[in-house]
Amino acid sequence: MKRYIGLLALVGALLSVAQATIVDFDNLPAGGYQFYYAGGANQIVLDDVQRTTSNAIKQIDIGYFSTAAAGPGNVTLYVFADNNGFVGSLLYTSTITNVPVGQLLVLSFATPNIAAGIQNLWIGIAVDRIEAGMLLSPNPNPTIGTSADVFAWDQNNNGSIDQNEYFFFGGNPVANFAIKTYVPEPASMLALGAGLAGLVGLRRRKK
Repeated sequence: MKRYIGLLALVGALLSVAQATIVDFDNLPAGGYQFYYAGGANQIVLDDVQRTTSNAIKQIDIGYFSTAAAGPGNVTLYVFADNNGFVGSLLYTSTITNVPVGQLLVLSFATPNIAAGIQNLWIGIAVDRIEAGMLLSPNPNPTIGTSADVFAWDQNNNGSIDQNEYFFFGGNPVANFAIKTYVPEPASMLALGAGLAGLVGLRRRKK
């Protein structure tokens, strides 16, 4: 019985650890940095993201700023696969509604374990208000992962990125937008599976 209770406690601990995450791309700037790229109402702005893993993503954070004149807005996340340095197929989209104005925010989009097996992505947002957009990072390079310092902007607002809609700053500010991605921690998941298997084995033995 004691062993059974001990295993239950172990599984409980593993369940809490399994919630841990790792970051596989990070270019969020420090708080207070308010230089944003206003692509225009409902126009998609994306940055190229080379993650350190190709694990499934469970959360994406986006640095965002809007002026007081913008009004509360709806912010839509877009995640595209990379196709040889260009924007490829759409993998995921999600919208946060009524985002407050006049402040620096980090918007957290929960993702249903997307982009498994894909390391290079294009990630960005579209906002249904002018004078609002994704932050540009003052850092020349992401702190985790890499970026080619290129961004894509649906300038003609046709819902896709055309050949003439790729841009390169090549200076300050850089084109690395403020994006952070999270993935499930594989080690925790494996430990959880081992704990559950041990619990099942003990119950069978007892019977």
